[in-house]
Amino acid sequence: MRFGSFVFSISADRCEDHQVIANTMREVELAEAIGLDAVWLTEHHFDGAVAYADPVVFGAAVAMKTQRVRIGFAVVELALHHPVRLAVQTALLDHLSEGRLIVGTGRGSAYNAYEYLGFGTTMETGNAMLPEAEELLVKAWTTEDVRHEGRFWQVSFPALR
Repeated sequence: MRFGSFVFSISADRCEDHQVIANTMREVELAEAIGLDAVWLTEHHFDGAVAYADPVVFGAAVAMKTQRVRIGFAVVELALHHPVRLAVQTALLDHLSEGRLIVGTGRGSAYNAYEYLGFGTTMETGNAMLPEAEELLVKAWTTEDVRHEGRFWQVSFPALR
């Protein structure tokens, strides 16, 4: 059996975000020190449910502060990311963490419409985009000479680096 920690850095006051983020990093370091297998990062915006908000950026910091613990996303909200940009960012993060990244994806919040509205989209659009976004994300990681003609994205590029 493997054990991990779901890192959920709630901050009721934006003036406390810096301290909450610092405490969260200490929690991650402790998780590694006591032998947990993974830390799971989430993504929420605008309400303080997650003080670090962006799991990709915070994941990079975690990669630099740890050596062994796996870094998982539970989840990256695909409705808020361009799949090719996310593929590039996660490929880099996987290199920085020396292969410790676990990418979990989802459409995003099922109840906070302002998370979508803040990024110029809607819950309905996010739900519709999910299958194509996941397909393009995997294609970007695994295919050379990517050509994708979908409903939401039309892209063409050589192999991802």
